[in-house]
Amino acid sequence: MKAVNRGLKPKVAEQVVVIGAGNAGMDAAAGAYRMGARKVTCIDVQKPAAFEHEMARIRALGGEIAWPCQTKEITAEGVLCEDGRFFPAGDVIVAVGETPDLSFLPEGAPMFRAWLAPGQDQQILEGVFAAGDCIKPGLIASAIGSGSRAADACDAWLAGQPYAPKEESAVAPERLHLQWFAKFRKEELPAPREDHVRCISCGACRDCGTCRDCCPEGAISRQELPGGGFAYASDPERCIGCGMCQGVCPCGVWTMRPNDPLPQ
Repeated sequence: MKAVNRGLKPKVAEQVVVIGAGNAGMDAAAGAYRMGARKVTCIDVQKPAAFEHEMARIRALGGEIAWPCQTKEITAEGVLCEDGRFFPAGDVIVAVGETPDLSFLPEGAPMFRAWLAPGQDQQILEGVFAAGDCIKPGLIASAIGSGSRAADACDAWLAGQPYAPKEESAVAPERLHLQWFAKFRKEELPAPREDHVRCISCGACRDCGTCRDCCPEGAISRQELPGGGFAYASDPERCIGCGMCQGVCPCGVWTMRPNDPLPQ
């Protein structure tokens, strides 16, 4: 991509396979087409994380996006997947996400794929705690939260005490229920977008619209319900599972679920 952006016009084969279907993979595919490729196929082990408009651009150029595809082998003729599918290619571009370099750790550290898998106390080895992107790629808020839990666990370990996760916040009293909040929100706030100054994290959607506004794919919509109610819904065809909605929601109403397992 650096060579393409610098105008160096690197030579590519007529058939190209890009391993990784995120936005970087779409950029690599677009660059391959600009350099003369006639057929580009992007493959991924899970639902592509690229924005819909990025994938639409590649499809419009004649590209193919295939998933789930677990790469088994890269040969001189192309890419062989674990399920037997074969994608012919003269060039193969690897555009998968970054993973932590854990080569310095001794054997025995619990792992999930390329990331560490600590226990409830954030500990991976005796006296060694993990947090942030080395255990799960995601939002900075999630990394900060895991760092806070790791610090508490480390403090308990140094004190020779068992680690006890902090209790969840107490449930809001009945008078602070969503209906109570919605009633006074309209009376006291000058504009809906200033809801954040009265956030009470009541555990029920307070119709702030933040999830809809921040979704990079426009996958979230607000629906009017009979009787004056409302609901927010996510379109599975547009959702890329980035977790942005869950990260910004002040009330915790969004729940992320693991992808369906790959076929055996």
